Amino acid sequence: MKKLFFIVSILTLSATSFAQYKGGGDGDVKPNIIKLNPLGFLFGQASLGYERAINEKSSFLIAPSFGGFNFGGVKYSQFGGGAEYRFYLSKTSSAPKGFYAAPGASFSSGSVKLDAGDKTNFSSFGVKGIIGNQWIFGSGFVLDLNGGLQYSSFNYKDESGVFSGLKGSGVFPALGFSLGYNF
Repeated sequence: MKKLFFIVSILTLSATSFAQYKGGGDGDVKPNIIKLNPLGFLFGQASLGYERAINEKSSFLIAPSFGGFNFGGVKYSQFGGGAEYRFYLSKTSSAPKGFYAAPGASFSSGSVKLDAGDKTNFSSFGVKGIIGNQWIFGSGFVLDLNGGLQYSSFNYKDESGVFSGLKGSGVFPALGFSLGYNF
């Protein structure tokens, strides 16, 4: 039920944002960006994001994620998503281009399985605060770099036996690198 509520909320916000944006004064910059985090593949988690400018100084981003790896007798898989509300602070450009600050939230769910047969499911919830800059070039190519802090809380279904020592909740760095296209 929580997932359904989350999906309906995102769709509602996206639909209303299309009606509100009237375009910025930044020439060829369009209100939509689709982007991919290529470094996520190195760490077993890929995310594809969609950002929509709501007005000249703010945008909303949604980013479903998925991933997994099989290494050293451990098989890991996960899926989830995140959202950010970006405030663009640059006086010389309009959303979704320039310097920004953003709060965000994420949720993921998955499993960890050992070759020995032990398995547990997990869920994670996180909140973050980041600052960054997004460049949009004349060809429509987008480069987005950001950093900040994130608090993540992990819950494991099986907290006994092999998985009894699994903890991971706390404050972590939040770093982002994305490549995309503005349309």
